[in-house]
Amino acid sequence: MKALRKLKSGYGNVELTEVNPQVIREDEILMKVWAAGVCGSDLLIEEDKHFYKAPVTLGHEFSGIAEKVGSRVKRVKINDKIVADIETRNGWLGVTRDGAYASYMAVPEDQVYVYPESVSLDHACFTEPVVATIHSMQERNNVKAGDFVLVVGPGPMGLLGVQFAKIRGAKAVALIGLKKDEKRLSIGKQVGADYILYSEENPEKSVLELTNGRGADFVLECSASEKGVQHAIDCARRSPEGRGGNGVISFISLWGKPITINADYISLYQLSINGAWSWNGSESWERAVDLISRGVFNLDPLLTNRYALEEWQTAFANLRSKDDVKAFIHPNGFEWGK
Repeated sequence: MKALRKLKSGYGNVELTEVNPQVIREDEILMKVWAAGVCGSDLLIEEDKHFYKAPVTLGHEFSGIAEKVGSRVKRVKINDKIVADIETRNGWLGVTRDGAYASYMAVPEDQVYVYPESVSLDHACFTEPVVATIHSMQERNNVKAGDFVLVVGPGPMGLLGVQFAKIRGAKAVALIGLKKDEKRLSIGKQVGADYILYSEENPEKSVLELTNGRGADFVLECSASEKGVQHAIDCARRSPEGRGGNGVISFISLWGKPITINADYISLYQLSINGAWSWNGSESWERAVDLISRGVFNLDPLLTNRYALEEWQTAFANLRSKDDVKAFIHPNGFEWGK
């Protein structure tokens, strides 16, 4: 079968190659891949700015059907709709262990989550980003009812963050993007953003005006830009006196290079900052599967394109240029899993 693989270290070295079909162990499932989401981390691996272990098949956001099950598998049946936690005992699927940019992939039963038949495989393919959203906004940090929430960056994580803030009871959500992000910002408005702010137009002033001079109670920074980090710091709720900690910032971005910021406000306004990479294991995934199964998120507007595996270079280029929000690669074609 064909697979999109990082073949060796260094910039580039990502190619579509022929590989042998995967052989599953007794406690593993062979998944027929419906879709693999194109993620910024895939681009960073191609650019040699993210950890990986080559050679490896990429693709860590995915959904599919259980094609075969090992002899010791108990919870999963053939034809079940499945996703999987990418952090396995033998490495990260799509990062240090073969992932979903291929027709089939092997996943340990311990990492697998089964969706109800009524849930579309398209929606299931958003599970990993939803898991990351839950971790960044509920587990590592805590969006509270009545918070004014600011989301910096209108990519897939930002658009999920807008929705999750509303799920958690935010009073209002503002979304910052560039003027050239109009397509993404319009989707942000569609999925719940109360205010659209532009990076080029002093959004700090707007946030202070909207919050009576306090700043945003909670900021999700997912722009992966230097300027976005500065917006997050400058817009967070200010506590120049007292115990502080009222302005909370969650960083979920990866920049792939050093960045320069003015950090004075972190000290002066006693900001609380937490990184939010990874998740809390099965509890995070169970929460995500439950929310998606109940249709809590509006996911359809985020899916803006589909590509065949052979079109991976176009898919990567369109993510870099922001022509797509979330795109799926379909190694087995576009029709069978609908």
